[in-house]
Amino acid sequence: MADEGKQIIPVGVVDPDQFAQIMARLDKIDEKIEFYSGEKFLRAGKSVGRDLGTAYGLCAGLIIILAYILFVYAGHWTRVI
Repeated sequence: MADEGKQIIPVGVVDPDQFAQIMARLDKIDEKIEFYSGEKFLRAGKSVGRDLGTAYGLCAGLIIILAYILFVYAGHWTRVI
């Protein structure tokens, strides 16, 4: 009567050698997943870095060109146009 309200947790008995083998296999699978995930994020980071570098390079180039035009041709706009 005192055990009616309690939850019963099933207990499994596993051979320690089999448990160690299964855990070793799961560790290998985990290592493979971590390696793949790391490579995937590395490639994505390289791609984003390349794209941002290109955008920053274009902006810097445009700023340099505009500064050159403004300072070199400051009073001679007829030569620019």
